[in-house]
Amino acid sequence: SQVTRMINVLTVGISFGLLNYDLKLVDNAVKAVFAEKPKVIDMNLYALRTAYDYARENFSTNFNHSLLATSVKEPRIFISGNQAVAIGKVLGGCRIQTYYPITPAADESEHIEAHEILKTTKADVPAGVVVVQTEDEIAAINMASGAALTGARASTSTSGPGFSLMVEGLSWAGMNEVPVVITYYQRGAPSTGLPTRHGQDDLRFAIHAGHGEFPRIVLASGDIQECFYDAITAFNYAEKFQLPVIHLIDKALANSSQTMPVFDISKIRIFRGEILDESELEGISEYKRFAFTESGVSPRVVLGTRGAVHWYAGDEHNEVGHISEESQNRTRMMEKRMRKLETIDKEVPLEEKINFFGNRDAEYLIVSWGSPKGAIIEAMERLAEEGFSIGFLQVRMVHPLPAKPLIGILQKAEKRIDVEMNFSGQLGGIIMEKTGVHMDFQILKYNGRPMTTTEVYNALKLILMGKAPKRQVLTYGS
Repeated sequence: SQVTRMINVLTVGISFGLLNYDLKLVDNAVKAVFAEKPKVIDMNLYALRTAYDYARENFSTNFNHSLLATSVKEPRIFISGNQAVAIGKVLGGCRIQTYYPITPAADESEHIEAHEILKTTKADVPAGVVVVQTEDEIAAINMASGAALTGARASTSTSGPGFSLMVEGLSWAGMNEVPVVITYYQRGAPSTGLPTRHGQDDLRFAIHAGHGEFPRIVLASGDIQECFYDAITAFNYAEKFQLPVIHLIDKALANSSQTMPVFDISKIRIFRGEILDESELEGISEYKRFAFTESGVSPRVVLGTRGAVHWYAGDEHNEVGHISEESQNRTRMMEKRMRKLETIDKEVPLEEKINFFGNRDAEYLIVSWGSPKGAIIEAMERLAEEGFSIGFLQVRMVHPLPAKPLIGILQKAEKRIDVEMNFSGQLGGIIMEKTGVHMDFQILKYNGRPMTTTEVYNALKLILMGKAPKRQVLTYGS
């Protein structure tokens, strides 16, 4: 029936009626949602207003909460993490997006597809993004790698089970120094796990996935704004250092929506790295795609460039790309590729690798990554009102880990608190492995529900009061 079809709008009307929210603003939202379906706008507005009035007349006097509109000066948007990544990719120059449908990654690709025809500053210059739903994740990673070799900024998007299938293709991209981006949306694991729930279980998997060793960057966003800018930065890193970049996002961020200021596109910078054109190849008798360099990064060309014949293969290769199992070449090629990690460590500014909040001289230091950021900051604000001083180190580039700067920050604190949404405290273990600095306390959660401010506050308060065990497991959420 029509009433059943409008149950969501009726629920919205009841909710905002109880909260005494401005009905005009809700009216505008309904009109925006159904803008492409004008025939259903009137009946949904009727349902909204009927439910709103009913709630106001029958329940409002017994409801003690209200939601008042606030005035803001800057333009704002209401956006989800998936949408922020999608918009970031498009503005960052992504022109090929491949995917196989999986929760919670598919929403990103579908958003790009819905806006794939782009307006440009030149009316006669068409532009767009090619979005391809592939037959499986193996095809998705390989198609994205192929597109990247032609010079397009290319990416794929997936979650844990899909990333498992991509691993051989990821290794191929690592061997061939392909600048491809993989947006990895974590959810509850292992196996199918909790497909519609949250998790941070895949950090070590993202860092180590693939047979053999090859360089990669793993970048973890902590809020929706970071999702947007990191989506752009991931392409810059991929092309500058010629390697796969894995952009890690928690499901809690992907499917959360919030109102925020419009992204500042003046901050967007696009760096494509060293790409040779035909004129720069003149006089070169043999182009060496994998030339040995001090930085590990070789001058690259896009496929089809005149005068730049070279080969790509899954086998080890020489500087031109021909298959080679010669021992000295193997040693030099391995060292060339892995040397990129040292180059990244030197060339990427520290402010792009970590964030710090609170008191740098505090006795207690929180260490975390990803979506717990919001709950941690709000809990710190509550504790500050009670006179407690805490520092918070958010690690954004989790691989390669900026070990030397972290040692100085970590050793300055008397007590270090690892806050993560996995069973073992994976980041804490990685920090111990790379720096030798251990975590004194763990606050962990792995029930598939995001961390809340209240439970993080309670756990931190116990530590600050000297009443906490070494390991606390949070369980809020139904």
